[in-house]
Amino acid sequence: MQLKDVAVLITGGGSGLGAATARAMAAKGAKIAVLDQSKENAEKVAAEVKGVAIHADVTDEEQVKAGIAKAEAAHGIARVLMNCAGIGGSQRIVGKTASIRWRNSRASSTST
Repeated sequence: MQLKDVAVLITGGGSGLGAATARAMAAKGAKIAVLDQSKENAEKVAAEVKGVAIHADVTDEEQVKAGIAKAEAAHGIARVLMNCAGIGGSQRIVGKTASIRWRNSRASSTST
């Protein structure tokens, strides 16, 4: 994929998969906007990739609209959107004999 000078907006770009995506796309020449609910993380990754940091919560429509406007002002209309925002806990999903989720769902659907 040719990303040189392509405007990219990455939600959840301040850490994890989003930050890794920002770094990878910046290495290919993309203009990165890092949107994250953590202002510090967004600023850190944006500085690293020479992009723009956007502090916003993806569950707040007004914050996202303002973030998109800030990204557009810096880099033009985003041609790529990467949605990496999300919060999830860790959980064991595979056991020695079967998927734990499968066993749990079977137990709850067969009990009456």
